[in-house]
Amino acid sequence: MSEYALAHLLPSAEPGVQVGGVMRLRVAGVRDLDLHLKLVNTESSLVLRGTRGTRWRDLLAERRRDLEEGGLVPLWDEPGPSSHELDDEREFASLVQRSRDLAWLGSGLLRRIAMFQHASTAYSTRSWITGNEWIFELDTHRDVPLAHDAFLKCLMDDVWGLPLKITHQFCDCSLQGTARRGYQCTYYLEHRHPEVPGIMQIRFRWGDPAHGDDMRERFEELNADREWLNRVLPRRAGMLAGMAVRKGGPR
Repeated sequence: MSEYALAHLLPSAEPGVQVGGVMRLRVAGVRDLDLHLKLVNTESSLVLRGTRGTRWRDLLAERRRDLEEGGLVPLWDEPGPSSHELDDEREFASLVQRSRDLAWLGSGLLRRIAMFQHASTAYSTRSWITGNEWIFELDTHRDVPLAHDAFLKCLMDDVWGLPLKITHQFCDCSLQGTARRGYQCTYYLEHRHPEVPGIMQIRFRWGDPAHGDDMRERFEELNADREWLNRVLPRRAGMLAGMAVRKGGPR
């Protein structure tokens, strides 16, 4: 997962083509298991904390070597905006602006990311951006209540949540217990202030495992927190125990 994060976050340029990763993102330093990241010319910062044994410096060196061997230019050590990033920002100005329009939502969700574990019954959360919409898909197993109202309540809480309001909704919870393959409830949320751009679309999916019947075993192999796992993917009666869990506690 550490390699995966670096591959998707750290910026690199294919000269004359495009910049991949998060433009203007820089490595500020490595301290023990923590990788410190920052955005150029801002006070924004992010710490990625690795599990025991994570070797950020080795991973960074491997990532740099792989990129350079492929003819790409790593950008995460540049002191300021690189010429590649500035060229991209000019050429893809509309895309860059859409990203900036959604920055308030991304920042707010990142600060409240624990909601997706503690206030949601989903065992899987995916997201992507299309136009001015940030789309989330939350998958809940059919043996667990969907309970999307509780999640939305936390997300929009006046004190701890974000200044969001529901603008459209399509709820099919009446199908629970009758739908053979499951169903999906979709909610569209926008900032309470009408002039703030950006839409958050949340798709609450309920039914059979979306990624195979061995999802619980895969989580057990990764040492997922057992309390959370029992809540979102309860073991069915008569089901054999999954693979042995490694020592060292949840990761």
